[in-house]
Amino acid sequence: MLIRAISAVASIEEAGPLLVEHWGEVARNKEVMVLKPNVLAYQALEDAGALISLGAFDDGRMVGYAVTICSAHLHYADLIYASNDVIFVAGSHRNGPAGIRLMRETERLALERGARLILWHAKPDTTLDRILPRMGYGVQETVFSRQL
Repeated sequence: MLIRAISAVASIEEAGPLLVEHWGEVARNKEVMVLKPNVLAYQALEDAGALISLGAFDDGRMVGYAVTICSAHLHYADLIYASNDVIFVAGSHRNGPAGIRLMRETERLALERGARLILWHAKPDTTLDRILPRMGYGVQETVFSRQL
């Protein structure tokens, strides 16, 4: 298993089947949350150096990814933090080390960029929701949604 930096924009096409699997598994309001990555926004974040984008590869095939945004916090201007946008590992590779390795490498790169806090977004009752507390993470806040 190889974990390496990738271009989020360049890898969107390569990650196509994974994106569809990810969306099918976690999107809660599929009729309004239609899968369509905002390539221009990802490109702007990448160009600004604000994106940590990693891929997990098994025999050259992408089996997972993690994309995280690093920036100064809007409420605490002196705080550089990392906020995970997405993390996903194909169902066929979840019993291996890919997910934890993606997370650890994200932490390492965020720290290199000066981040002092990292946030992971996990849907309730998912593998990530169960793993985070075992890795020393605590709940920062709860986000509620309602379709309008």
